[in-house]
This record gives sequence, C-alpha cells and structure tokens, in this order.
Amino acid sequence: PLAKLTKDLTKVDGMLTLYRGDSKLLVELRPSDLDRDHIVLITIARGIGQSPILGGFSWGFGDEGVWQFRKRGERIHLVRRNVRFRAEPGSPSAKAVDLAYTDSVLFSLPIAGRGNGGSYVVDLSDVFLSDLPQISQVMPGFSFSRSKSTWAEADGEVQVKGYEKNIEVQVAATYTSSGSQEIDTVPDSRGVTVNVHYSISRLPRTSYEPRLADDRIGYFLTVVKDFSKKEADDRFIRYINRWNLEKSDPKADKSPPKEPIVFWLEKTIPFKYRKPIRDGIEEWNKAFEKAGFYNAIDVRQQPDDADWEPGDVRYNTFRWITSGAGFAMGPSRVNPLTGQILDADIIFDADFLQYWRDEYETLTPEGIANMTGGPLTIEGYREQKKRLGRFGMHSHCTNGRCSCNLLGGVSRQLALGATVAAVRKHSEADLEKLLMQALKEVTMHEVGHTLGLRHNFKASTLYGIDEVNDVSKTSKTGISASVMDYTPANFALSSEEQGDYYSTTIGPYDYWAIEYGYKPLADEEAGLAEIAARSGEPGLAYATDEDTRGIDPDPHSYRFDLGNDLVAYAEREAALVAQTLPGIVDDLIDEGEGYQKARRAFGVLLSTHARAMFVASRYIGGLHVSRSHKGDAGAEEPMEVVSAEQQRAAMKLVAEQIFSDQPFDVPPALYNKLIASRWSHWGTDIADRNDYPVHEVILRWQERVLDRLMSPLTLTRLHDSELKTAADEDAFTAAELIEGLTDAVFDDLAGIDADTEYSVRQPAISSLNRNLQRAYLQRLVRLALRNSSAPQDCQTLAYVELQQLGEQIEETLAEAESLDAYTRAHLVETKAQVDRAIDARMLALP
Repeated sequence: PLAKLTKDLTKVDGMLTLYRGDSKLLVELRPSDLDRDHIVLITIARGIGQSPILGGFSWGFGDEGVWQFRKRGERIHLVRRNVRFRAEPGSPSAKAVDLAYTDSVLFSLPIAGRGNGGSYVVDLSDVFLSDLPQISQVMPGFSFSRSKSTWAEADGEVQVKGYEKNIEVQVAATYTSSGSQEIDTVPDSRGVTVNVHYSISRLPRTSYEPRLADDRIGYFLTVVKDFSKKEADDRFIRYINRWNLEKSDPKADKSPPKEPIVFWLEKTIPFKYRKPIRDGIEEWNKAFEKAGFYNAIDVRQQPDDADWEPGDVRYNTFRWITSGAGFAMGPSRVNPLTGQILDADIIFDADFLQYWRDEYETLTPEGIANMTGGPLTIEGYREQKKRLGRFGMHSHCTNGRCSCNLLGGVSRQLALGATVAAVRKHSEADLEKLLMQALKEVTMHEVGHTLGLRHNFKASTLYGIDEVNDVSKTSKTGISASVMDYTPANFALSSEEQGDYYSTTIGPYDYWAIEYGYKPLADEEAGLAEIAARSGEPGLAYATDEDTRGIDPDPHSYRFDLGNDLVAYAEREAALVAQTLPGIVDDLIDEGEGYQKARRAFGVLLSTHARAMFVASRYIGGLHVSRSHKGDAGAEEPMEVVSAEQQRAAMKLVAEQIFSDQPFDVPPALYNKLIASRWSHWGTDIADRNDYPVHEVILRWQERVLDRLMSPLTLTRLHDSELKTAADEDAFTAAELIEGLTDAVFDDLAGIDADTEYSVRQPAISSLNRNLQRAYLQRLVRLALRNSSAPQDCQTLAYVELQQLGEQIEETLAEAESLDAYTRAHLVETKAQVDRAIDARMLALP
C-alpha cells in the first residue's frame, strides 16, 4: 500500500508526485503519466574546476533525451525514445521504420506498490543515484559510488522539488578512485563529488510551428529523417532551433510578444559588470524589433533571497561562476521533435579577467596549434576528433552543436591590450573601456547562441583594416558584420586614432538571421526563400565551425582575424608588436614587482606577431567559398581560387616576417629579464626552463607556418588550382611556392661575402636561421623521398630543389674560405643530408 511505502518519506507535489527519503525517491505514476513524452535536461550544478566538469555546464546539450514511462508486466520501463526517424503514421514506410529502429530501455523498475486511482509506485533511486550522465567517461580511473552519493542540499534544503510543469532533482554524485591521481581543485581524489541537476518536464503541446533551415544562414538544427518525404535524394528534414514567439496583436506590423524571452541575471554577477551584461542581452531587441517584435527579450535581476536553482527549466539565467577554466557558453535546450527552444543558461567564468595566462610562460606545440586552428592534415583532424570524444569541451561539433571558446581568445586579447595600454601610458579609463566593450560583445555572442544562432566566422570581412577605427561606421554595424564571429580586439597603431576595441552593437548579418528565424510570415515557404536569397549582399556572408577547421580552404573563414585583407591585417599586427615590445620592462613592470610580467608579455607579443603571419599564410593555396545559391543577387561563385596577387603578397610577407631573423632581433638584455614565475605549489605549473627558451619558441612558430605551407593538403590544393584557373590567367603554383620557400629560407647563401671574415660571434648565418633551414630541409627531404601524400609533381619539384640547393651550398663552401665554425659545420652537414636524400631517391625509383 502507498501509505506503507511512503512512511517516513517526505512528499513532494508537482508534475509527478514524489516521495523522498535519505536514499530513496519514489514516484507515483498515474495511468495518464505513462507513454507520455518527457524531456530531461542535465546540468552540472557544482563542478570540480576541470573541463568539462564545470559548474553551470550543460551536459549533453544538443542531445536532449525524450523519456517515457512504459508499463511492461509488473515493471515500469524507463525508455529513451528514438526521435531521429519517422514516417507518415499508418503508411508502409512507418511500418518499415518501426522494424528498422528501436528505442533504448535505460532502466527496468519493479512496481513497488499501488496508489489511489490505479497509480503505480516505483523507486527512481536507481535512476538518479547512478552514473546516468556517464561522467565517469571523462574521468578515467573514477567510478560512481552509490553509497557515497545522496540528494544535494542548498541552504539546508534538499534539492528535490516539484512544480506544476516540471520536477527538479539535484544529486550530489560521488566518484571514487584509488587516490593515485592529483587534482588541484579537489582535496582528495579518492572521493570527488559533482552536483548533477536534472530538470524533467513534459514536452509542451503548443501552437509552435517548426521552421525549416537554410544552409545560407547559421542556426543550430533539429534534424529528423522522414521516410515519407518525397525527395528521395535527401530524406532529412532540418528545423532551426528557436523560441516560440507570437505577437500579442497578430495584425500589427510590430507588437510585443505574448510571452517574451526572459533572462535572469544571477545574483552572483559583480555589480560593476551588470550593466554591460544587461546591455549586451538587450541589444538583440533591435533585431527582433525589425522582425516585428517589441521588447522580445526581458532582462530581470535575480533577487538575493531567490530560492530557485538556475538549472530549473522554468528560468533562463545568466550565470557568473569561478571555475578557473576561463570560458563562456550559451547553450539552449530544445524540443528534439520540433526545434523549439525550451530553456537557456548563459555561463561566464570570471577567470577570463586574468590577463596574464600561464600558457605564455613557455608556449607548447599544442598551445600554438590551438591558437592557429588545430590540425593541418585530414588525418590529424580525425585523430583529434577521436581523442576528444563526444564530451570534449573544445571539440568543434558534436550532435549538431559546436562548443564556444570565444572567451579564451578574448582573454588573450585582453592580455595584449593590457600590454599595449601599459606601454602607451593609457589611463585606467581606457582599460575599463576595453574590458566593458569585451564583456558586452561576449554577452551578445553568447545570447546569440541561446537564440539559436551558430558561429559566423566570415563576418569579420565587413571592413578593410583602414576602416575599423571609423566609429561613424562601426557604431552602427559593429566592427564585424556579426557578433557571432570571434573578432580580435581592435588596437590602433600609435599613429592612428583609436576607435572601438570591440563591437558595441549587433551587425547586419545578425539582423538578417533573426529575421529569417523569427519574422512572422503569411506565406512561410515564399517568405523564407526571399529572405535567404539576400545572401549575396555585403555583410551577409556566412561560414561556421565546419568551414573553419585547420584543414578548410577559405582564408576568410577563421577565428580572431579582422578585415577583408589578411595581409594588411598581419602587417598592422606586426607594426603594433614592434611599437610595443621595447617597453615591456620599463613601462609594464613597476618598482618592486617581479619580472614575470615581462616574460608573459613577450609571449603575448611574439604570439600575436607569429599568429598574424600564420593567418596571412592561409591565402596561399586558399579558396574563397560562398554558401549562396544560384540566382542570389550579388552572389559570389561557390568557390574561387584566391588571386595570385594576394597569394604572392602573403608569401612576401611571410618570407620577411617569419622566414627571417630580422623581426626577432631582440636586445640581448631583454632576454635576460624574461624569467619564469618562481612559485611552486598546487595550482601552479613550473616552467621546464627558468630562462627563456628563445630558439625553441621562435622555431615552433616558424615550423607551424612551414607545416601549413608544406602540408600535403596545401600542396594538393595549389596543384588542383592550376586546373581551376583559366590558362590565360595568372596563377600562383605549387612550383612557385616550393621555389619561393627555398629562396626565402636559404637567402643567407646569396649574402655570404667571400672577402668577409666571419666569426662565431658574428656568423654568416645566424643561429635562428640555421634552425629554420634545418626544419625546412627535413620537410623538403620528406617530400622528395615521397614520404608524403602530396602530388607527385610536388615530390619531383622537391627533388630538383634539393639538387639545386646542394649545388649552391657546394659553391658557397668552395668560395667562402673565411666562414665561421658554426656556418661551415651547418653547411657541410646540410650538403651531406642533401646528398643522402638524392641518393636515396634514386635508389627508390623503379
């Protein structure tokens, strides 16, 4: 009997009636509760400060589960429905779908008793006091402990709550290990507790009408495969994810919505940041007004005495957390049947405000790769995707959703800004402007995600680099065409007038995207087609995560670049670094401070310079890609080879700024001040070398650019592009690239004077250039020996380059008798390597 089962348990009324004990959670299921769809949203309420177990992190977003309780004999099955496939009910296709795809039974729960009105009582403890979110998959060596897990408490109140339309259950889930691992943010790794919040509600039955997606405009998608669809070539139906907005007055051109989108500012947000955050959220009302809605978004402040949890599906929140991970995210959870957004929580990690990041103490190859787009080969990209897995916070796309790492990049930009501001003697007001504009732009970006919008990494091409400081333009459109891009901070040169550092408003693409997603249309099919057909207009170009991997060809589809000419952008960044570098000790460090700031500032500036050159190098072998459809007014070609002029300009710049020791001509006295942090305790990471590893770090950046230019993918695209360019048009060829690289890297040979007396202190070839030449030779030999998937034409070109290089070195050694020991040894060894490679190539030929 129900009374006996629930004795000593606390009743929790709500959508489902619950009975809670210390380690029990009974639910009373009425017959009407069975076979009904429920959506389950999972959030990490309290994390461990380690990615991806971060407080506020939405778990599995983009893969929301639809649950049903089904009676099978004397048990209740908890079933996750398969909602990806469907067909017209009653049709033969529906029977075929039913035979082909099944649901997943997650739990089989015994019926413990019966209640009034024929209800069934089952124990949900095994459901929630378990590793239901599969957190152990991202914590190797840890396993869920049922005996050490319980219901979470907040302010002395157990977090199991019931409401009319939802139930909220929060579990203090403990994971145990042998204790051999050390986690700085956890006192003892033998017991790691993670608070997991479950928000369960019935799928709403509303007047919401799904809206079809278009690949010219970036929305997150809800996708189903419909076997009743007439177009046999593509059975997928793609809905955009959006809120259910309806006009209060359907006849009015503009009207307030029946129910606005309400965002609550969590009470943890510091007072000084509440205004830019509120302004950033409300900025989107401009786009909604143009689409027909007044005040579509309503921003409210959470009272200090509020007793609801941000994970509650009834509340959309802006959360301020301190996890040490320096990230922000704006996930929305949707009805997986229709794409209707049901809930959204924006999360800011306060640690993004740390200017001086430890990654700049000594840059690692992995850190450099992350700053420049990740793997450069298809094989490398596949390996990274496999390694990160479905829970990887920084994996680009899973389940149709893409992670957002804007705030990590903004943190680097703030580090650069603090360095520039200190050297230029800027006021605190200037730094405050930089910070507040950054905070507002990141807010606008994350809110855009909660409205359904994906990244648009092509928006930064709106203006030329000479226009981005024109506030008369950028105040109306932003610095970029969309806040859904990752734009770097806009730092003017000392000779220029400083404009806005970041976009202060949404851009033309943002207005267009909101119009497509939310504007009420009498004839939806025709109206959407008309809106999307504007894709060729200036400022409406779109490219997203899957267009912006390190292996993708469009140089303008990239993160943290600015302007429609990447060579001009890179030149400005190089000039900015050159202006700033001399002052990083005298102007940045106050009396009594350690020199660690100088080391980190040097890392920031060196990375800024080198990364800008990497961005410019993407013109080489690049293709401009357009998502426009046939007939769109003003549309570009689907693909167009980057002009030979732009590729040559990029090659010239890279040769001068990366494949030369001149930009790295740093005063020796400065190097001796670049000392690492001296603290050694938990939460710190000691640099491998206390002194600055000059050669190592510079070579890593040079190798990164070399790897891009000599990757099989770049060489293959260049080779293919020769056939994609008319015979009477100029083209930048693979032959020109390989010859140009050899000339740039070994240009010292032509400058060696037979009459000059060189010494080890004044060598003919500097140590930086000797390192670069060795790195290039390794890659050239690998290419010539066919240890590469590059085109055979390129392998043959590399073989000829080796022959000619060997001859040039032999001539230099014969004529220059007064070479220093370093240079002579280097050239003798290089000639020997060339000879061995040529011999090996000849032996390998059939």
